[in-house]
Order: sequence, then C-alpha cells, then structure tokens
Amino acid sequence: MQRELTENEVREHDRAFAEGWGLMKGEVMLADAGPVGKPGWFARRKLSKAIRCFETALRINREGWQSLWALGKIYQRLEQTTEALSYFQCAHDLNPKQPDVAREAGIAAIDAGDGVAAVRFSRAALAAQPEDPGILANLALAHLINGELQAARQAIDKSLGRAPKDGISRAISKIIEDVTAGKRPQPRTGREIK
Repeated sequence: MQRELTENEVREHDRAFAEGWGLMKGEVMLADAGPVGKPGWFARRKLSKAIRCFETALRINREGWQSLWALGKIYQRLEQTTEALSYFQCAHDLNPKQPDVAREAGIAAIDAGDGVAAVRFSRAALAAQPEDPGILANLALAHLINGELQAARQAIDKSLGRAPKDGISRAISKIIEDVTAGKRPQPRTGREIK
C-alpha cells in the first residue's frame, strides 16, 4: 500500500515528471510518431536529463508506473534493450491492465530476444485490445523469435485479416515465410528482424 504523499512531494513529483516528459517528447516514439535513426549528442543529453527527472519522480512515488513506462521508452530509444524491458516489466507489474504498457513490454522483450516474455506481454496487450492488428503482428514476432513458426503464421494471418494492406504485417509475413522455407535463419532478437 502506498503512503500518502505530502503537498510538497506531490508538487515536486509533478514538476519532475512534467520536466522529464517535456525533455523526452520529440526524442522518443510516442503514438506511432517520433524520430528514427540513432539519437545524436543533443538528443542523448536531453534523454539523460529526462532519466534523472523520472528517477526523481520515482523516488517520491515508487508506484508511479507512468514514470517507469517513460524510462522504458527512453532506454528503448537509446537501444538499451535490457534496461527498457526491466522498466516496462516493472510498469506492467504495477498496472497489468494498461494495454500500452504490455505492448511496449512485448516489443522490448522481442528486441532483447526474450521470446517467452514477448509472447506473455503480447498476449496481455491482446487481451486488452483483441482487435488491434499491430498487437497481433507483435505476437507473431514474439512467436517467431521463440521458434514457434506455426503460431507466428496464425498470428500474422489474423493481423493481415484485420489490416490486409498494413506494410509491417506484410513484411513480417514474408519473414515468417522465408524462415519456414529455410531461406532465412530464424531470428533470435528484434535486431535480427530489422
């Protein structure tokens, strides 16, 4: 059970969170929009400051899943997959019903090569948003890196059934076909897929 925060703690938490959010906004992918490519020196500097802000917010409110999620997004952007997965896992533990937390945890697990966790988180996200073709595509990737080609095929077919023109799902379908046919080695991490 979380203790009651004082007014000063609430103010400091909210200030740190807002500052961190302002620093990360435009530097990480949010709502399917954001930067691509490696972050440059200036972006890395801003993200380092944002990390300190969210860490301050977490020292005040240890159950702040939003701060944990934000830290996961930052480490994801910095391509530190183990750290990103750790923060998303903690955020998911605190708020397992929040579909975006589960979705990001699944993506981070795919990137880190943890197929078991990737399937678990993708299924949790799918339970919250069963019609989302993007989550089905993530589930297909999770099964793929886990070596479960039939399950990967089933998930991507469902995704394509809901969004037949989606370029990402079509690309994933092609990868699954190539792995199944032996034209491509089975990927073990998200980086091997890209």
